[in-house]
Amino acid sequence: MPDTVDHATRSWIMARVPSTGSKPEMAVRRAVHAAGFRYRLHPKHLPGRPDLVFPRLKLAVFVHGCQWHWHGCKRSRMPATNREYWERKIARNVARDQEARAALEALGWRWFVAWECELRSSIPHLLAMLDGECRPADATTPEAQ
Repeated sequence: MPDTVDHATRSWIMARVPSTGSKPEMAVRRAVHAAGFRYRLHPKHLPGRPDLVFPRLKLAVFVHGCQWHWHGCKRSRMPATNREYWERKIARNVARDQEARAALEALGWRWFVAWECELRSSIPHLLAMLDGECRPADATTPEAQ
């Protein structure tokens, strides 16, 4: 199926697709913040520029869209136009994700991937992991009372 717009128009459209602040990312950020945990966003010094990081815990969180990071679920479908380009692009995304996770591990960091299609289960799992490792910013300990 040929593209319905010319190359320059398609390039202009794609250049305006934001790389941060997606709906799934915002859902994770809202849930984590509402639970009282504080984090940093998209640090340039870490491999793969994770979406959220918890520096004290050395935990990096990636919120991945199923299509662009090829989760393999029903949302992972190859675009119909320019198929060869997208196959190479998505394969490179997957390889880059694997490289980033390996580099994080080499630096002593742990990582967590929240997939777009699994947010209902990923968010509670992430919150449980965080709760087991630290207390929310506004929590008090019995010794402090």
